[in-house]
Amino acid sequence: MATLRDILRSVSRLIAALTAVVGLLVCLGWAAGIPALKSLFPGFPEMKVNSALAFIFAGLSLWLLNGLRFSRTAARAVALAIVVIALVTLVEYVFGFQAGIDQLIAADRTGDSPYPGRIPLTGAVAFALLGTALSSVDVRQKNRWPAQWLAILVSAISFAVILGYAYDVTSIYRARVSGPVALHGAILFFLLGFGVIFARPDRGITARMTAIGASGFLVRRLLPASLIIAPTLGWLRLQGEEAGLYDANVGLALFATANIAIFSGLIWHTAGVVHKADADRSAAEEKTRGQLARLDLLNHITRAIGERQDPRSIFQVVVRNIEDHLNVDFCCIGLYDRNTVSLTIESVGVRSRGLASELAMPENARISVEGNGLARAVEGVLVYEEDISRLPFPFPKRLSKVGLRALVVAPLITESSVAGVLIACRREPHSFVSSDCEFLRQLSEHVALSTHQSQLYAALKQAYDDLRQSQQTVMQQERLRALGQMSSGIAHDINNALTPAALYTEALMERDDILNADARQQLGIVRRALEDVANTVSRMKEFYGQRETQLRLQPVDLTQCLQHTVDLTRVRWRDFPQSDGIAMELKTDLPASLPNVMGVENEIRDGLTNLIFNAVDAMPQGGTLTVRTFLLAGAPDDSSSSVCVEVIDTGVGMDEDTRRRCMEPFFTTKGERGTGLGLAMVYGMAKRHAAELEVESAPGAGTTIRLVFPAAAQTAHAAAPLATGPVARLRVLLVDDDPILLQAMYETLTKDGHLVTIAEGGQAGIDTFHAAQDRGVPFDVAITDLGMPYVDGRKVAAALRAAAPNVHVILLTGWGQRLLAANDTPANVDQVLAKPPKLRELRAALAAASPVRG
Repeated sequence: MATLRDILRSVSRLIAALTAVVGLLVCLGWAAGIPALKSLFPGFPEMKVNSALAFIFAGLSLWLLNGLRFSRTAARAVALAIVVIALVTLVEYVFGFQAGIDQLIAADRTGDSPYPGRIPLTGAVAFALLGTALSSVDVRQKNRWPAQWLAILVSAISFAVILGYAYDVTSIYRARVSGPVALHGAILFFLLGFGVIFARPDRGITARMTAIGASGFLVRRLLPASLIIAPTLGWLRLQGEEAGLYDANVGLALFATANIAIFSGLIWHTAGVVHKADADRSAAEEKTRGQLARLDLLNHITRAIGERQDPRSIFQVVVRNIEDHLNVDFCCIGLYDRNTVSLTIESVGVRSRGLASELAMPENARISVEGNGLARAVEGVLVYEEDISRLPFPFPKRLSKVGLRALVVAPLITESSVAGVLIACRREPHSFVSSDCEFLRQLSEHVALSTHQSQLYAALKQAYDDLRQSQQTVMQQERLRALGQMSSGIAHDINNALTPAALYTEALMERDDILNADARQQLGIVRRALEDVANTVSRMKEFYGQRETQLRLQPVDLTQCLQHTVDLTRVRWRDFPQSDGIAMELKTDLPASLPNVMGVENEIRDGLTNLIFNAVDAMPQGGTLTVRTFLLAGAPDDSSSSVCVEVIDTGVGMDEDTRRRCMEPFFTTKGERGTGLGLAMVYGMAKRHAAELEVESAPGAGTTIRLVFPAAAQTAHAAAPLATGPVARLRVLLVDDDPILLQAMYETLTKDGHLVTIAEGGQAGIDTFHAAQDRGVPFDVAITDLGMPYVDGRKVAAALRAAAPNVHVILLTGWGQRLLAANDTPANVDQVLAKPPKLRELRAALAAASPVRG
């Protein structure tokens, strides 16, 4: 809805438009020789063309002042043009010379002025004041706005000219040294003065006019009356005198009397309006103070019950405050039972207990809802009875017998259902007002909400106690899931870095005949360590996972696996302690005649490595580390047997709480040195291999960790090795963004007799492939990485397959295990190999590609 200030701004824009239009019409009248456009009425003075031009400028300037901020600069520029025209005209009058602007636009032959075409002297003064006001609208001096006072002065001058026309006083609108001011020019000056002050209705004089209050009301009521009534009465008096109805003295007396009567009546009426507004304001203030007091009480009660979690204590706080601040004679709270359709009195006010005894309504008493007039309350409606003595229901009659008359029953509503009611009574009939009922309604909502929250709190507390039993397991799963997500990226980078080392190690062990037995054994340990690193990273997210369907179980010799682990960890259990002056003794019992178990050797080796590391860490002052394997016979009624692995230390041991939590992920007793992942990984490995994990420990007595694996069936045999067969000489394109990996692959495949070309990056691989096609020497096989900048392996495979549909594409990537596990071979790819690749896998992949040749 538009405010008064918005209306005044619109009026200002309307005045601007009207002024510009009138100025344009007058200019058209001068240009076309149309007298009707020059003056307001036939026989009235004409507006000079320079005046019309100045009015056009004034309308344009005022319009721009009501526009955007950047248009105000243009408004000031146009206003200065008005000032220049006015000042030049005034100089002409003062010094008596012709500046050449009077007849510049149009020739004036009217002869109504000694200076034809010149703006009248009064008009020139008004234009000077108006142009100055328009150019300084936003200028402020000592909390005053000079432009508004200049605009008022312009309106005052023009109003005098208008009165001169109304009262036929020629000397007012025609100066001796100049022509007359046109009537429509005077009207435009009058309107422009108000247009200037209305352009900024939030400042100075206009702000007082638009103020909300008695001052603004008086200005808006009396100022228009003073501008209209007095001039109108004066004109009527003059018309009566000219008609001979009375002489000048009688006319003056009539004028004074009429002014006094009209303004007295207007002032009296305005005073009545102001008085009524003051009374309404006082009543509103009193009502507001009462509402604020109730809100303060409501806030006080809400804060008091918010500190409590027991419904009974909440009810006690409520009824006690109602008794103290609302001056009720009886107050209680009852809970509603839908099954029995009754109320159970849960809490009675301290001062209400005497009446409660007389009413037979102590705490825990039951009141039937049906037939007692309480049905509407339990349906969610606030009930107010002004005088219950006339009600026919038993419950109101019981209350009226002890002198209670006024009754309010407020429902306690939670989640669209009524949980109870708040009952308040007074002895005086009609004693509850609407504000009391509204307060009790709002209070009942707060009480219902607080009661519901207390019930929820009790339920949540019980649920929390139940949840604590399973919380640790959930936390473990979430932590492992987060670690699994992080390990995906880590595995890619580590596998990339391990690929050259793995290829060179396998090549040395396979081809270099000068290696002695110790060197070959050490290279074997290096190879196993590289495989373990790659598999460990890829399994970090699977600590508690089920055995994957693609997991290939093979017979594993636990004795040999444990011996390899001991060799692999020699630096940790022997060299490091010795460098610190700590003696660490190793005892082994590794019989060679134990049956194999079905599993994944590198996973089992990872778990055994973690057990040895933990055992060493548990003996900071040195001790004995015992590792052994032995056979456990099956149960009497079961022909199966098990192979047991034990890692025993003589370290500090664990108390019962630590032993119980030692399998939790991220739980560690090593401080910042520990990650809390070692035993969790062992536990995950045991679950995937259907093995049992047992921990025996006591403070100061060391720790024994036992892994019991089911023995493999006698018919089990190792998986057949990958059959490679003779591989034809192939033209191979290697695409990767790692130059070290490219070099290792190049040397490995070149030694196998293949013609290898390398391309560093996806786009380089595509360009190299196309160039070979153009030369007539196409590639048989393309081996590409998956994750490369700008052009990845999928785009490379698509481009190569589009150029040569028969080319065999192999994807070699650090995410290979994830793709193989999900059976997610990308489009246009024939095979997926995981980094670091084994030579036998790489050769098998090339063997599969060799028939394509030719």
